[in-house]
Amino acid sequence: MKTKVLVTGANGQLGQTIKTLYNENDEGVQFVFTNKNELDITNLEETSDFFSKTKYDYCINCAAYTSVEQAEESIEIAFKINAEAVKNLAILCKKHKGKI
Repeated sequence: MKTKVLVTGANGQLGQTIKTLYNENDEGVQFVFTNKNELDITNLEETSDFFSKTKYDYCINCAAYTSVEQAEESIEIAFKINAEAVKNLAILCKKHKGKI
């Protein structure tokens, strides 16, 4: 049975790098790549529904609000993405016995 890995923020630089490396050599690991349109990790209910449909052994969170200047102006959005979304993933990984 393949190890299942959820990768959030798949359209970003880190997510794209993981996708490229996976396409070159999967080594018995099945990656599921999601972007913010497919999975809004800031929404606990939506993320919970997503996790309840499939068991993931690991979650690699590549989603982040990275623009420092914009983050200073959009504090609530940056906090929601960089803190609350990570908390949501941690809660759900623990609940579903996955690792983040």
